[in-house]
Amino acid sequence: MINKVKFFCLMLILFLFSGNDVLAGGFKLKSIGSVDTSGRQISHWWYTGSVATMNGEAAAGETVTVSINGTEATTTADSEGNWTYVPEALTDGDHEIKLTSGGSTISFTLTMGTENVDWDAVNSGGGETLPAAGVLFPTLGLSMIGGVFVLISKKLTKQI
Repeated sequence: MINKVKFFCLMLILFLFSGNDVLAGGFKLKSIGSVDTSGRQISHWWYTGSVATMNGEAAAGETVTVSINGTEATTTADSEGNWTYVPEALTDGDHEIKLTSGGSTISFTLTMGTENVDWDAVNSGGGETLPAAGVLFPTLGLSMIGGVFVLISKKLTKQI
């Protein structure tokens, strides 16, 4: 029984130390033009350039379907899993984007053009930072404490 507990604790530790790429399934959008999305999936992105080149990651050799306002095109991830799609110049305004690969989908609205940004609001921002979420070490510490309690309870039950 102790071997099962040790195995469970080991699997938990390996899961917690595995990278975000493993947890995210490997399909992500890394950038839109010069905008670094860092793989975040939000419902709306803004881009002030004229050509919104999209770069991302998928399984090596996987086809990525790009739908812009219902018009579909495809690109393929290279041997390292990187893919790039260069759409024709998009008009100013909102465009519905849907990226699909290997059963995963990323959907968002892309707003093009400089007239769609309230620059006064951007420039008057206080520069506040958001708190970190999903910190690894408290979770890892609590998991280890839980594992110790499980092992101690097993030894105590054997003594009783």
